[in-house]
Amino acid sequence: MRRLGLILTAEVVLILTGLILSVSLGAKNIGFGDIARGVFSRVKTSTAQLIIWDSRLPRAICALLVGGFLAAGGAVLQGITRNPIASPSIMGVNQGAVLAMAIYMSSREVPGLPGRVFFAFAGASVSAALVFLLSAKRSGLDITRLLLAGTALGMLFSSLAAMIALLTNNSKNLAFWMAGGLGGATWGMVRVLVIAASALVFALFLSPRITILSLGDDAAVGLGEKPNRVRFGGLLCVVILSGAAAAVGGNIGFVCLIVPHIVRLGVGGDYRRVIPLSIVTGAALMLYSDILARTLNSPFEVPVGSLTSLLGVPLLIRMVQKEKRI
Repeated sequence: MRRLGLILTAEVVLILTGLILSVSLGAKNIGFGDIARGVFSRVKTSTAQLIIWDSRLPRAICALLVGGFLAAGGAVLQGITRNPIASPSIMGVNQGAVLAMAIYMSSREVPGLPGRVFFAFAGASVSAALVFLLSAKRSGLDITRLLLAGTALGMLFSSLAAMIALLTNNSKNLAFWMAGGLGGATWGMVRVLVIAASALVFALFLSPRITILSLGDDAAVGLGEKPNRVRFGGLLCVVILSGAAAAVGGNIGFVCLIVPHIVRLGVGGDYRRVIPLSIVTGAALMLYSDILARTLNSPFEVPVGSLTSLLGVPLLIRMVQKEKRI
C-alpha cells in the first residue's frame, strides 16, 4: 500500500504539472501569470483568457478523462477475460464505434456532438452484444470464442466502415476521426465524459470481483462469485467507457492495451489496485501525448492516436522480449 501511495502521489504531481503545460503550450504560448489570471478571473476579456477557457482547459480535461477511460476499459477487459492482450480494439468494440461513425458521417459533413455520442455508444454496444452472444454457451462464456469473435467482428466492421466511407466520398473525414485527436474539445464534450465517468465508479466497485474472477471460473464459483454476471457488468463498463472515449477523441489505440500491463508489472494482479492506478496512468499518458501532438509540429497537429501507437508498440515489443510471453 505504501508503494501504491507513492506511485499515485507521483502521478498526481505529474498530472498537475501536465495541466499547467497543456494550458501554457501550443501555437500561442501563454505565461504562467496569464494562466493564473485567466483561470481565476471572473471576466474573460483578454485573448489569453479566451484561449484558456474556450480551448485549452476543456481540451486538457478531455485528455485526462479519455486517457483514464481507455486505460480503465482495458484493465477491466483484461481482468474479465484473463488475457493480458485483451483490449476494446481487439474485442471489436472500437471497430463497432468506427462503423457507426462511418454511417453517421456519410449523412452529414459536420457531425454534431449529440449524434457522435449516440452513434459511438450504439456501435460499441451492438458490437459488444454480438461478441457476447457469439461466445456464449450453456455452461457460460468461452474466453477463446470471445477473443476470436471479437477479432473477426472487428475486421468485418473495419472493412464495412472503409467501404461506406469510399462509397459516400467521406474517406477523409473518417480517416481524420480514426487517427484520433482532441482538437475540437469543448465544454460540451467534458460534460459527456463527466456523465460517463459513472462507469469508472462501477469499475472500481467491480474490482474485487474481477480479482477473484482472474483466478479462474472454478475458483470464483468456489468463493461465491457468479463469473457470467461479473463479465456482463465488466463488458457494460467497457462499452460505456470506450463509447464515450471514441465519441470525443476518435479511435485512439494502445492506451487500453499497454497501460494496464505496465501497471500490473508495478503493483501485481490485484485489480483493486490495477484499475485505479490504470485510470491515473492512462490520464497522465494521454495528457502528455496531447501536449506532444500540439507542440511537435506547431502550429500543425500530429494525430494523438498515432503518437500513442508509436509510444506503445516499442514498449510492448520490449515487454514481450523481456517476459518471453504475453
